[in-house]
Amino acid sequence: MSGAGRRNMVEKTDKRESELWSYMSKGDGINCPLCGDCEIKQNGGSCLDEHKDKLGELYGVIPLDVDFDTERIDNFNEAVGRDFLENWVPGPIFQLVESLANKYIEQSAITQPPVPAQIIDTFDIERPVEIRLVSLKAYQGAVWFTDDSWIVHINREEPLERQRTTLFHEIFHIIAHTKSTPVFRKRGVGEGFFNELLADYFAGCILTPQKWVTEKWAETNDLKRMAEIFQVTKLAMWFRLKTMRLL
Repeated sequence: MSGAGRRNMVEKTDKRESELWSYMSKGDGINCPLCGDCEIKQNGGSCLDEHKDKLGELYGVIPLDVDFDTERIDNFNEAVGRDFLENWVPGPIFQLVESLANKYIEQSAITQPPVPAQIIDTFDIERPVEIRLVSLKAYQGAVWFTDDSWIVHINREEPLERQRTTLFHEIFHIIAHTKSTPVFRKRGVGEGFFNELLADYFAGCILTPQKWVTEKWAETNDLKRMAEIFQVTKLAMWFRLKTMRLL
């Protein structure tokens, strides 16, 4: 790529990122800042913000045994409608979050799954990120800022697949903290703040990039094998495949 081409790509990426952080800074962290003026919602499309509590129960809380929890999925479908995910079209904020995830994948020069945890070192070039496995009861993870570093706590009792999702969920909060002034709140059981939903979505996008998912799904057509390839839970992979209209 020519120097001009690289400059144009950087300018475009910076513009999209600025738009994302602008939205988040203006929002209250609880609801989508565009929910009152969303063309997708006005045209009858599915809105993740309307069901963030249910999505938190489905996507944010994964059973420790990582088994594919059909009962949890049935309960989710019953609550929001079985065609909810099929009708969902990513709104502007979700598109920007996915663009952000893709940027870090491209910068890392990774060409195939699974995405290694080591790429977190590129998210804040001024401060190191330390991962600590600890015993947690109320949360899957948490992030703390010290004088010169970030510390991410991950529940040591959870399986690797869930830990990876939690790690990148918390990393999204780190990126947001360095780029904007979002509203941060601890998420309790049964609560579904919009910023937390975005963090979950970012984790899903960066661990299961659409291009790779499409390629590997064409090769395997098997949910369990896909989860193994990307090192995510089967439930997280199911969610990604459903929103991509592959399942």
